[in-house]
Amino acid sequence: MSLLSFTKCFIGAGGEQAAAALTTAMVKMSPEAATAAELKNMEQDLDAAGRLISQLQCELTDERHAYDAINAHYIQMMGAAENLQHQIDAASFLKDPLQASLATLVAQIEEMVPELDQDKKEIESTLALLTEAEVAYQAKATALRDAKAKLTRAKNDMAHAAVEEQRAAWRAETARAVAGLSSGSGSGSGINIAVDAMMQTAQATRDRAATLDMKAKALSGAKTTEEDPNIAAAMSAAAGTVANATVADRLAALQQRK
Repeated sequence: MSLLSFTKCFIGAGGEQAAAALTTAMVKMSPEAATAAELKNMEQDLDAAGRLISQLQCELTDERHAYDAINAHYIQMMGAAENLQHQIDAASFLKDPLQASLATLVAQIEEMVPELDQDKKEIESTLALLTEAEVAYQAKATALRDAKAKLTRAKNDMAHAAVEEQRAAWRAETARAVAGLSSGSGSGSGINIAVDAMMQTAQATRDRAATLDMKAKALSGAKTTEEDPNIAAAMSAAAGTVANATVADRLAALQQRK
């Protein structure tokens, strides 16, 4: 590919558009790696633009040197042709040799004109491409600076967002803690329930103790009745026996049986 063809392809933006979909997919998969790769591509693209500008400058310099050399020869030949013409105009004899020399020189000059015009057009075309490439280079440099600035801002935004997320989480946790202070579980309702249960258990224990005490008193009362001598005598009399009889009484009772 010639330099001019390569320049036309380079200045065109079709390649960047064709890579847009791939770049978007890379960014979604790995933002950090994709942005680093994209910045690297942009820097390489800028370097390529710089190299192209350097090549165009060198080519423009060579074309100008070639044109200047041909143009200097053209000017010299034109001067010689004009000199011959003046000699012919002033000569009163021997005009034919001068005419022949002038015709030869003019023919050579005429052959140089297309080449000279072509060199001039090439210089103009190269100069136009150089100007366009320099504009593109500045645009690419600006785009690279903007991309780096945007990336820096994006990283700062991510850092700020992370800090804000941490603060929001802390606020949410604090809000839950504050809500817990005023909620049922945090206002002592659980303790109240436990105290109520303990009080109910204590009351049930007291009730069982009272029941057992009542039973003990009842049993204690029956034993007392059996141990009361008066009641025992009455109970024995009712049963036909003598309670606590003496030996003499028991002997008398036996004698009565005879």
